[in-house]
Amino acid sequence: MRYGVIRNSQGLPPPETQRERIEAAGCDVYLEERNPAQTGHGLLIPLLQRLKSGDELLVHGLEALEASVGELARILRNFNEVGVTLRIVGDAPTVTLSPGAPTPPALDLLADFEARHPTRAATRRRMRSQTPLLSPYQVKFARDLQRRGYSMREIGLVFRLSPNEVAGVLAREMAQPPEAASSLDDLNS
Repeated sequence: MRYGVIRNSQGLPPPETQRERIEAAGCDVYLEERNPAQTGHGLLIPLLQRLKSGDELLVHGLEALEASVGELARILRNFNEVGVTLRIVGDAPTVTLSPGAPTPPALDLLADFEARHPTRAATRRRMRSQTPLLSPYQVKFARDLQRRGYSMREIGLVFRLSPNEVAGVLAREMAQPPEAASSLDDLNS
């Protein structure tokens, strides 16, 4: 079975272009990320780990896997051991990593190091914008929900933020000088 990964990500062309190249390579099933905020790395890696011997994964570039160098090394080594072929069908000539080929020692070292010392890749972190996550009115509303006993998770669902982001916004609001806090209250009145 040939699987194609199509992702809306920096460093990759638009999904339509990726789809054209992967279709031209003869893909059977597409794994397409439609909304990067709702899907992503957390869902893709478990799917890749279930590939079987004889399966083929088609990507436009390794950026489609959104993994650190160590994670990539581990993924590629696992593909080699299981018998999965990886084809990179980007702008350059197609590169095929076939199973059974000897794994370079550097790849083994990177994979072992990553397995012992897992880290988060910078590419998977949500980029922090310079604009505040919540307006002063929303902060006041979130604080009111917190006083009523709603959890950070429930408040986060209202504003489409993680519980940690909500807690951070509320903690920063509490750390403001009293005159700044009172001016926020004046804005919201």
